[in-house]
Amino acid sequence: MAPFSKPENPAQPNLLAYGISELSLFSSYTRESYLAAFGIQAPAWDPSRVRKTWFDSTVDTSDPANVAIYKMVAQDQSGAWGLRQMVIPATEAASVNLPGAVTYPPYTVAPTQVTSGGYTINPNYLSLEADARALMAQLGGSGFVQETGNAIFPIVYPASEPRRIWDFVVNGAEVNAGALLLARNANGIGAPGHWDTSHTDPAWVPDPVPQTGGNDTRPACPMPARDLLPNEKFQTGLMGVSVVRTDLQQQQAEQSGQFTPDDRATLQRIYQILSRAN
Repeated sequence: MAPFSKPENPAQPNLLAYGISELSLFSSYTRESYLAAFGIQAPAWDPSRVRKTWFDSTVDTSDPANVAIYKMVAQDQSGAWGLRQMVIPATEAASVNLPGAVTYPPYTVAPTQVTSGGYTINPNYLSLEADARALMAQLGGSGFVQETGNAIFPIVYPASEPRRIWDFVVNGAEVNAGALLLARNANGIGAPGHWDTSHTDPAWVPDPVPQTGGNDTRPACPMPARDLLPNEKFQTGLMGVSVVRTDLQQQQAEQSGQFTPDDRATLQRIYQILSRAN
């Protein structure tokens, strides 16, 4: 499935207090959870951007100048916590930037019952014809042939085996497609690299390992948050800022016999009445 994410107001927790993450408009991803959710790798870490664990598929990215506007939980200049406006480029809002290395599916070679002279051959030399021809075209090769052995050591391909030993010529030398495919996928299927054909036999050269962002210390891109509900307020404590349910706070105070805000309001009204009476 194509990765898709849209802003959704989360349900209010039935708790007296909860973290500001409960206000998040989007799901937050790690590289692993992104792969599990969408079946594809998240884009490689971009060191020019800060860490960003959410994305918004609903923004308009047709113009690079477009922006997206959200609210985020942040402190003002006095240190008070509240909801502040966040404006970021729409292209930034639309994608994640997750630390960690991109992983690639392992390349496995299935066993075979192909024999030569009664002995099972090494399956690493086998490949599908379509894969072998595509590789030959990529390397600018020619002279595509299937190995069949000879009268003394014939190669016997079982009917259930779709692979064959395919060879072709590159730089005047015959090469085996299966062995080259194995080399190209040594770091996983799709791992980046390039062919070096400056020598007789083509050699696969993996790309340098890119930065993964594991040591990046910059603050992450804030998570957009929903508005506070009428029965919510921010509260700071030893563990930082949290959200408090004022209705549950009132109930708890009443049940414990504490002096509540309603009690305070009642006393203020009585004081105002008595003040006017005098």
